[in-house]
Amino acid sequence: MKPLRPWKEVLSDWAREVASKLERPEAELLARGLSATDFSSSQAVEVRLTGVTHRFNSAFAVIRPNTGEVAVFSEHAGYVEFHLSEDDVVAEIAEEIYRHEA
Repeated sequence: MKPLRPWKEVLSDWAREVASKLERPEAELLARGLSATDFSSSQAVEVRLTGVTHRFNSAFAVIRPNTGEVAVFSEHAGYVEFHLSEDDVVAEIAEEIYRHEA
C-alpha cells in the first residue's frame, strides 16, 4: 500500500482514469467529486498481494498498467493507492445477493 493521501489529492491524480471508467467528464468529476451514486453496494474490490488480501466493499478500481499502480475508490473506506508487484492481483467483484428475511 502506498502512503495515504487526502482524498481530493488522490482523486485529482487519478481523475482521467476515473472519468473514463465512470463515463463522466473529467472537469465535472474534479468540480463535484464522487457521490454515493458512483458506488454500488454489490461491487467490491480485492487487492491480493503476496500474503495479504485487502477487500473494499462498495468500491471500484482504476489501474495504470505501465506503472503497476492501482487506486481503489471506496464509498466508506476512502481512496487507497497500491503499487503492485509481479503476480499481485486486483479483482473487481460483482455480487448478486439474496437475503431471506422471515
